[in-house]
Amino acid sequence: IWCFAHFHPTSRSESSLTDTRQTVYSRRIRIKSSQNLNNFRKYKESLRDTGYGDVIHLVAFGGWNGPHLPPGYTANELYDAFREFNMDEDTSETTQNNDGVEKTDGYHFLFDGIDWDLEGHDNVKSPTNEFTKECLDQMGGFSALAKKNGMIVSMAPPESYLDITTHGFSRFVNLTYPEPWHQDFEYHGRNVYAYVLAKWADAIDFVFIQFYESYSHAAYQIANRGMDPSLFLCEYNLQLETQGGGLTVNFEDDPSLCLKTQHVALPFDKLVFGFANGWALNADIGDKTIFFDSFCVKVAYRKLLLVGRQPRGLGFWVVEEEGKHGIEYAKDLNEILDFERLAKTEAF
Repeated sequence: IWCFAHFHPTSRSESSLTDTRQTVYSRRIRIKSSQNLNNFRKYKESLRDTGYGDVIHLVAFGGWNGPHLPPGYTANELYDAFREFNMDEDTSETTQNNDGVEKTDGYHFLFDGIDWDLEGHDNVKSPTNEFTKECLDQMGGFSALAKKNGMIVSMAPPESYLDITTHGFSRFVNLTYPEPWHQDFEYHGRNVYAYVLAKWADAIDFVFIQFYESYSHAAYQIANRGMDPSLFLCEYNLQLETQGGGLTVNFEDDPSLCLKTQHVALPFDKLVFGFANGWALNADIGDKTIFFDSFCVKVAYRKLLLVGRQPRGLGFWVVEEEGKHGIEYAKDLNEILDFERLAKTEAF
């Protein structure tokens, strides 16, 4: 994830670009990036020049305290604005193949895809502690359009926003967990991302579960109850398998959705374990955020690999904190995944 982007309504009717390509206007909506995109181009060129041109880059929407998608716009309008934002300056006409997949003639997309990271807000009464049905439908429709046009679509729900331990559903993310632990923490969700995954499963390439959500089930089981971290990860995937490769969600808890209770698939080939790197060891964090030592991750991954329950991948937040407290997660997690690549070419 290279940067965040946000939609902003505008009254401007003509499309225009800023010199730095940070802001793009399109019809009634504009997108602004959190970073200078010219710097991003230089970064990509540097990667290509050093033999890492295959690195995939996604742009994220949302973030903690970040905005949700703006009301009053269709998924098509939002995607059109994103598509304009995401085109390089060297543009030309677009063609499509027989499947309707967009082909780039003379230009390329800046980002390979998007990541949904819409979350809550510090102010427990903030309107963004509720996901409107319109916002969820915008996310799903946008995802389908992006996928049709050959982009990668991921979502990064905090653990409670896609919680395999409960059947409940709520669009609110200012709730508490049932464990008798930190009941004063009122920022959990209840499977809100399951709605998008249930209706637009084919448009979602992978799901990055934030085990580092504050006072998560993972933190409770490991930090409070003393569970071995590698066992927690193994048990998580075993529970997924026992539940038919996903979770049953009572969408009828929210009649406004007009969606029946159903099984929501979360297959291993879409699942990415999401960890916190060195920042989780800061003294002021305490037991709020669980840190998974890379050795425990390696033990769990190899056990899961041997029984065919390994996740699609491993990830962490955030690259800016690499090296803090001596933690080099990028290197460590890559070495863990290299074991699987080696296993496919050698007997083990």
